[in-house]
Amino acid sequence: MGFLMGTSLLVVASVAALVATGIEYYVVAIAYPAFGMVDARQFLAIHALHTERIAYAIGPALLGAFAANALLVANRPRNVPLWLPVVAALAGAGVLAYTAFVAVPLHVRLAAGADTKTIGALNATEWMRAMLTVLQATCDVAMLWLVLRATR
Repeated sequence: MGFLMGTSLLVVASVAALVATGIEYYVVAIAYPAFGMVDARQFLAIHALHTERIAYAIGPALLGAFAANALLVANRPRNVPLWLPVVAALAGAGVLAYTAFVAVPLHVRLAAGADTKTIGALNATEWMRAMLTVLQATCDVAMLWLVLRATR
């Protein structure tokens, strides 16, 4: 792979993963805990707003990071060890799987109304997705650093 193409993929992966990590930490530290503090009469409107808008905020970052890392597995720069893009891609796949199989069903339940048990489950499990986004971003930044260091 050419230097420019490999570096471009690494920049896209790094920026996307860092953006996803930032949004994820907002969700895990502020948004989901706040669900438990909202008056039941206002919960449906607030949850609907969150659910509608969060997909536009984090979706492109999650998909972009995963796609760039999946491409890097087969097309990594020479000085990047194979395990880095593999771990980053697996972390991204884990985030997407968590979203589809854990977060979405919990949000579907919450769309019917505030439920402290479901909100608690969302808060308790969301840390896994947060840690996976950190792992992915760490691998991406490490790969970018290896490539940029080699150009000196």
